[in-house]
Order: sequence, then C-alpha cells, then structure tokens
Amino acid sequence: MPPILKGVSKKMKRKYFLLILFLVLAMFLSGCGSSGIVTPTTDEVKVKSVIQNYAFALNNQNWNEAKSYCVYNSFAYQMVDLYEIYVVNNNVEAFTYKIDNIKDIEIDDIYAQADIHIVSTLGSWHEDIYLQKVSGIWKIYNNSYAWY
Repeated sequence: MPPILKGVSKKMKRKYFLLILFLVLAMFLSGCGSSGIVTPTTDEVKVKSVIQNYAFALNNQNWNEAKSYCVYNSFAYQMVDLYEIYVVNNNVEAFTYKIDNIKDIEIDDIYAQADIHIVSTLGSWHEDIYLQKVSGIWKIYNNSYAWY
C-alpha cells in the first residue's frame, strides 16, 4: 500500500479512487466528438456563401436581405430594386431564382469573380458575378448577363 494512503479508511480510499477515475475519464472524453482539426473558412467558401445567400433571399422575395449582400448603390444593388419592381408590378407570385452552378472563382486581394448559371421564372442565363470585400465582408457589386 502506498505510504500516502496509510491510515486512510476504506471509504476514503474508495472516494479517492472514484475521484481519480472521474478525472481520467473526463480527460479522455474531452477529446471525443471532435476531430480536433479546425478547417479555416477560405475566401472561396465565403464568396460561394454570399452568392448562395443572395440567391436564396431573391428566391424568397426578401429584397432587403438580398441588397444586404450587395455593395450599397452598386449595379447589383440596383438590380435587386428592378427585380422587386418587376415582381410587384407584374404580380409575379411564383418568382424563383436558383443558382445551378458556381464555378471558376477567382480572388485577387479584395476583389473576386465567379461564373454562375441561374434558372429563374424570368429565364435562364449565365452570369459573371463580381464581388468586393468591404470591411472584411464579401459583397456583390456587379454582374454581366448572357441570356440562353
């Protein structure tokens, strides 16, 4: 018997054993449920997310949210206003705006460009979409259309 436990009652020995067992178990379990690897969010992932969230907001006719993904008063911002006017004035209830594909993302410091394909109740088209990092946040500022 270790000298540190000499003269300690069986009840106290059991409590020490359970305490040590609990601490060891807590150390082993603290690593469970996580791979321990943290994947940083890359600018490419952030650009895709902004584009998808923008499309989702348009699809839900949440015009203010869609504009929040745009550089204020940019071409893209003004296009959201035009979509809203079209949908409201033409009583388009089943407005859909879905991005089929996002590819060829190019990032250069605070500017990014992506090639996307859109299917909408307004038609189907290919679009180059341009983003700018404003205060550390990617925002859409311009796009060019090629109707199919």
